[in-house]
Amino acid sequence: MKALIDSTLSAELQELYLENKEWLSNVLYLQDELRFFRNLYSQILANGVDREHLAQLAMVSSSMNYIELRRKQLKKELDARKFQISQLLTDSNIEIKVEFIEEDTALILEIKSIMLAEATLKSELFKLSKQQKLNCRLHTPKKVLRVQRYPLL
Repeated sequence: MKALIDSTLSAELQELYLENKEWLSNVLYLQDELRFFRNLYSQILANGVDREHLAQLAMVSSSMNYIELRRKQLKKELDARKFQISQLLTDSNIEIKVEFIEEDTALILEIKSIMLAEATLKSELFKLSKQQKLNCRLHTPKKVLRVQRYPLL
């Protein structure tokens, strides 16, 4: 009976380990996304921003900073969690408590929350970029066609 419980526990821990790796890859994906967002943000600033978009620009900036800070924290937590799970897989004397599962659930909820914040940020940043391009077209002077004039007889 103990062997059956140990093998079931081992399978569940292995699954938890793989899920942890997947969540870690999502957090690493955020790093690349934020690099792209920062480049787009810099382009928006370089082209100038209308006054009516300053509040939206401030919100985008604070969102990027928050996501970056939280991403770094989550990466550390997930690395530590991965190590902890690997220790559980190799050492059968360690007890698993309810807090362990609750911590895992809290981590997953936080990752989902940060991914949702990233999607919202992306939407706002693209909207701001699109609006800026539209405004640039409106403010750009139209090219005047030069018609060659012929003398009238």
